[in-house]
Amino acid sequence: MRRPTLILSTTLCFALLLAAAMAWASWSSGAAPYRLDAAALARPLPCRFRDGDEHDACRVAVPGPYVLELAHGNGSLLYYGAHHTSDPASPQVADIETRWSEFRPTIALCEGRSRGYLTGWLGRLLQGLPEPALVHELARRDGVPLVSLEPEYEDEVALLLRQWSPEQVALYFTMRVYWSEAGGKADEALAEDLVRKRTAVRGLLGTMASAADIDRVWAKSLAAHGDWRTHTSMPEGTFLEEIDLASRVVRGEHMARVLVELVGRGERVFAVVGSGHVIRQEWTLRAMLGAASANDQPPDACGTPIAEERDPAR
Repeated sequence: MRRPTLILSTTLCFALLLAAAMAWASWSSGAAPYRLDAAALARPLPCRFRDGDEHDACRVAVPGPYVLELAHGNGSLLYYGAHHTSDPASPQVADIETRWSEFRPTIALCEGRSRGYLTGWLGRLLQGLPEPALVHELARRDGVPLVSLEPEYEDEVALLLRQWSPEQVALYFTMRVYWSEAGGKADEALAEDLVRKRTAVRGLLGTMASAADIDRVWAKSLAAHGDWRTHTSMPEGTFLEEIDLASRVVRGEHMARVLVELVGRGERVFAVVGSGHVIRQEWTLRAMLGAASANDQPPDACGTPIAEERDPAR
């Protein structure tokens, strides 16, 4: 081998090894879900969530990030409702960083069950800076424990299976991610990869494994809505939309219970999620942490436990 070729090959190998080492050093693995005990899971929430119209009115009144700060006993909560963005230059990034430094959390929480993120400049270059990645980065930098606000996937599936069939629930979880990632372009390879991952859980095993299976389930009651391959969102007025609403309630109830339990333990809790979660959960969080009611809260918002009022199994 000629000397210039050897030098070039050696340089390339070194560069690849250096890049791999930097990626490994910058990697923050997925945040583990926070497990609640049976008593916490069974305890009804004292207030209902804001409904769609109430959420929209709140969003008009507060168009920017929706931030809820509450204290209870020795614990405190900073619940940051973010606008989803991956832009590292977004003013939201500096706002979250400033609030993090001033709040000095003892535990951090974000959306997402198992996804990890590259942190630091390498992550910002390759993936942008979605808010979960920013929380990973801040927690890693300051040695703050990081957990997920999501319920265990198996637990969410089990709750939804009380009302809908395994095929319907499997289709929902597959399509929710597929439509987000495919962006309206047909991609059967992506769909088949997702359906195998989404059904690898108790209750959904063996329901679907291919695009042909998706076609079969889709044809039963959704054929009038066209080809699932090129959709970009949940078809309105379908069981998929109903499951989506129920899933939001299941996730929201879990989030609220986790936040309250951690504050009750005396933690300084810093949580970042999409703004809709904070807006919808605010009334019940205020009640559970002994705070004053929100200005727009109607007198009858509390008193009917949310677990009874909006149980997705009904």
